[in-house]
Amino acid sequence: MSGSVASVLIVLVPVYGATFLLVSWHASPGGLAWLAPVLAVPLIWLSVTDLRRFEIPDTAIISIALCGALFQWVARPASLWSEIALALGLAAVLWTGGDLAFRRIGREALGIGDAKLIGAGTLCTGFAAIWWALLIACVGGIAAALAARRGRGNTTHLGIPFGPFLAYAIYMVFLLQLPGMPWH
Repeated sequence: MSGSVASVLIVLVPVYGATFLLVSWHASPGGLAWLAPVLAVPLIWLSVTDLRRFEIPDTAIISIALCGALFQWVARPASLWSEIALALGLAAVLWTGGDLAFRRIGREALGIGDAKLIGAGTLCTGFAAIWWALLIACVGGIAAALAARRGRGNTTHLGIPFGPFLAYAIYMVFLLQLPGMPWH
C-alpha cells in the first residue's frame, strides 16, 4: 500500500466510523444498522481510487447498488421497484447531461462514474433524499476547491474528484434513513 493511500485511509476510516457511531448511538437496537459498515467499505474504496486515478470502479458501484437494493427491499419493500426505476432514470439523465457538457466544453464536469454513483446512492438513500446527499457533496466539493485555490493559487487546471464527496454524503444520508432512528 502506497503512502498516499495509507494516509487517505487513516483519515477516511475514522471519519466513516465516527459518523456511524454518532448516528447509530441514537438508533433503536436491531434494524438495518449492520448494513452501514458493509456500505462503508465500497464507499471508502471508491473514494481512495477516485482520489488516486480520477476513476470510480464499477465493482464499487455494483456493491453500493446491491446494499441500497437490500436496504430498500427490507426497509421499504412496497417502493423497491419504483426506487430502482428512479435510480436508473436519474443515473441516465446525469450521465447524458455529463456527456453533453463534456462535448460542449471539452472538459469533464460530471463523469460517468459520478452519475452511476448517484444512481447507486439513490438506492441507499431513496429518491426523495438523494437531493440532500447531492447538496452536501456539492458544498463539500466547493469548499475543497476554494481551499485548494487559496493554498495553491489558480487551480483551474487541477481536477478535484467529486466521488469522495458523493460517497461520504450518501453515507451520511443513508444513516439518517435507517429505520429506528428517532427522527425517522
